[in-house]
Amino acid sequence: MWEHSPAIVVRFSRLCLSSCSQFPPRWYFYVNQPLTWTQAQQYCREHYTDLATFENMDDINALQAPFSYSSAWIGLWDDPNAWKSELGNGPNSWRWSATGETSKTGYKSWSSNNPDYYMATETCVVLYYYGIWTDVPCSSSYTFICYNGKRNHKFYRFYLQFIINITN
Repeated sequence: MWEHSPAIVVRFSRLCLSSCSQFPPRWYFYVNQPLTWTQAQQYCREHYTDLATFENMDDINALQAPFSYSSAWIGLWDDPNAWKSELGNGPNSWRWSATGETSKTGYKSWSSNNPDYYMATETCVVLYYYGIWTDVPCSSSYTFICYNGKRNHKFYRFYLQFIINITN
């Protein structure tokens, strides 16, 4: 049934009735296969769109599912080119893998004292099950979360018709 056996659907993306932070809403996929951040990014790009991107707490809440994971890679990484001139203290050096840009909404969910760039090795981010981020070495192995944001014209028509019917 599944084309990629280690991946299981985390949750069908939420429907939004008044406004959406992205359209169409993202579908998230939890991959229960520990890989380095770079390997996880490559896997997500080959099979989905990219590692998971979050622009608000609603995106994090969309991950609630009947499985458990303690932490998983997401698509956030620290771009050294953004802070070289500031000796590692650049406020906007964290980029999303899918876009290469900082957060459009300014949303952050760092744990206390993070990011800390510990021993100059922590430039990738894991998400803990309770929605908090921490920076860790990219060479560590974690399970990961991908998202699929590919356009689907049939979905657009259905989704728009659904919204029109609900709001009328």
